[in-house]
Amino acid sequence: MNPIVVIWALGCLLFSQLPYAQDSSVEYKVKAAYIYNFTKFVTWADDGSETFNLCILGDDPFGELIDPIEQRTAMGRPIKLFRLDSLRSIKKNHHCHILFVSSSVKDMPPAKDVENSLVVGDSDEFIARGGMIGFDTRQGKIKFQINLNAIKQSGLKVSAKLLEVAEVVKGGNHD
Repeated sequence: MNPIVVIWALGCLLFSQLPYAQDSSVEYKVKAAYIYNFTKFVTWADDGSETFNLCILGDDPFGELIDPIEQRTAMGRPIKLFRLDSLRSIKKNHHCHILFVSSSVKDMPPAKDVENSLVVGDSDEFIARGGMIGFDTRQGKIKFQINLNAIKQSGLKVSAKLLEVAEVVKGGNHD
């Protein structure tokens, strides 16, 4: 085979994957920014905790992109980031003010385990399975849906300003 063709094919292969990696990086930077901004438009009941806890359940799609969030505050408290590998970790170790449920997690956490928590995710059918805020990428833009029933059941209060920029969905299971 012609060496020029081989080099050209390798170059195409390398550079065709580069935009995908960059797109994924940009996608999760945007989602991390959204998650931080949710802290400004959602009201949690006072739980007396010293930190505002952001938890990622399952495989972490953000990687180090979300780490700088720990340099910020929410509700006058420093943000603490936790990466959890199982549903048991939620109940046992920490209260999660925001719980991001990775697409690697097959079962939604039961409502009793995530009381006073904003449950966010980006997997297919996340809202239909009872998630509160689900990210959706359409035409290259990241949008989000809010499940009003799940929010109401959680006892959280969502600002009208956040509802204005979201696609509001009434429904989904949240047991």
